Parts: sequence; structure tokens; C-alpha cells
Amino acid sequence: METIFAIAAFLLGACIGSFLNVLIYRLPRGSFFSGGKRSHCPSCGALIPSYANLPILGWLLLRGKALCCKEKISIQYPLVEALTAAAFLAIYFVRAPLVGGHLDGHRLVLFSIDAFLVSNLIAASVIDLHHKILPDVLNFSGLAVGLLVSLLVPELHEGHLVFRELNTLSLGARGFMDSLSGALVGGGLLYAIAVLGRLAFRKEAMGMGDVKFMAFAGAFLGPEGVLLTLLLAAILGSVIGILVSLLTGDSLIPFGPFLALGFLMTHFQAAKLSKFAFETWPKWLRTSPIAVPLVLGFCGLCLLGLFWLRSLRNRGGSD
Repeated sequence: METIFAIAAFLLGACIGSFLNVLIYRLPRGSFFSGGKRSHCPSCGALIPSYANLPILGWLLLRGKALCCKEKISIQYPLVEALTAAAFLAIYFVRAPLVGGHLDGHRLVLFSIDAFLVSNLIAASVIDLHHKILPDVLNFSGLAVGLLVSLLVPELHEGHLVFRELNTLSLGARGFMDSLSGALVGGGLLYAIAVLGRLAFRKEAMGMGDVKFMAFAGAFLGPEGVLLTLLLAAILGSVIGILVSLLTGDSLIPFGPFLALGFLMTHFQAAKLSKFAFETWPKWLRTSPIAVPLVLGFCGLCLLGLFWLRSLRNRGGSD
């Protein structure tokens, strides 16, 4: 029985991944809610038959070429489907909704919430990578769901409730207050960073999509969680972003995927990450004689890498 439900979770994820591919293609073009046209070939516009639209398998059977016009089909399609399927399978094992051979309703709700969250983040990340935007429909739907589930399933915030001392309120009310304050902190903090960046650099340093995304993250994670998410995203964005810039020469690295990754890490490992970030790491910095030199050395290498990349670009522009 366990194996059957695990396979079902994987297949459900693959199907949701196929739907995410539709979102990823249509949302940036503003065509998702218009026309009602079925899945069609982006090259010639021909409708795609159902048997050619099977998640993962369809791309493999067609050998990565459109059935209608033989144009190449991006490998993004099976990758998104496979990633979503793997994520759903992982969530299934984390939430373990099957208890004693029967589905547990509460755990199934938690599985559904996580599945929605992961699906939203996958779609948002891929869109941001391609178009450098985070669509409002994903951000606002995530914000709405985050506020709603904090009221109905408050144990999602139980480990980090800011308002845990307000015993006169129900757990649901405290969860909702935690969610609302998290949305305000997440969105407000990134909005302040965006404003300061615009003043400092005389141009837009951060898009409003990132601001709305962090409000969405805060609704799920609360104030403490959203701060940890931003910290993780900044670290990941700095390290990976510099490496990508050095390898590709592209300095416009979208921040959304790093926010999404930090969001997921915090959502599933909040307690461990909080302890490391706010207890273990500061203690190591205070007590280890090599901690500060190592951190300063790493920051120095990052700065040298950025200056080197900038010099290469300037040289290339003058040739």
C-alpha cells in the first residue's frame, strides 16, 4: 500500500509539473486566462494531442521534437515535470499521510499545503530565471493561501510563534497574527532594501516582484522564518551568483530562485537552521581563532572576483 501511494504521489507531481509548464509559458505572456486554447506547439501553433502531452514520457517518446513541425522541444519541460514529481514524492515521505494502511486526513492536508508551496516556488523560479519577473498571480495566491492555512492549520507556525504568549487568543488567531506579521516584515523589509538600493545606485536594485514574494514567504514562515529566509537567500545568491557571473559573464542574476530555495529550506528545516544561524554560528565566530580571518578572507575573494569580472567586462566593452 505504501508503494502504491508513493507512486501515486510521484505521478501526481508529474501531472502538476506539466501544468506548471503551461503556467511558466503563459503567465509571462499574459495569455493564461485568455482564449481558453488547449496546449499547443509554441513554434507552429498546432494543438498537441493528449498522447504526445504525457508528462516526462511524452518528451522522451518524441525524442525532444514536436510531433507537428519537428522543432526542438526545450528540455525544460521534462525537467520541470521530473523535479515536481520528485518533490511530491519527497513531501509524501516527509508528511507520511498513510498511517496504518489508511490516509490520515490531517497529514494529507499538510501534504497538500506543501505540494502547493513547492509547485508555486518551482513555477516562480523558472519564470524568474527566464524573464526576471515574479508574477503577481503566484505571489498573491501564495500570500492568500499562507494567511488562510495559518488560521486553519496553525501548527505550521507552532515552532516559531511570535505571539505564543498571548494565551487569551486561540492558536488559530495567534497563527494568523504570526502569518500577517511575517508578511508585513518580509514585504516591508525587502521594500526598504529596494528603496535604499534605488537611492544608492540611481536605478532599480530590486524588483517589486521580490517584495511581494517575501510577503508571500512571510505568510507561511512568520517574522523569524522570513528573516532566516532572507539570510539564506543572500548567502546562496552571493556565492552562486558570483560563480554564475564569472562563468557566464551575466551580471543580471535573478534573486527569485535563491529566495525560493531559502524559503524551502526554512519551511522544512526551520528549527535546525535557526539554531545554526542564531546560536552555533555566532558562538563559532566568538570562540574560534580562525573564524573571523576565514570569513574576511572569503569576503575578500568574492570582492576580488567581482572586480576581476568587472575589469573583463570593461575591457570587452572597449574592444
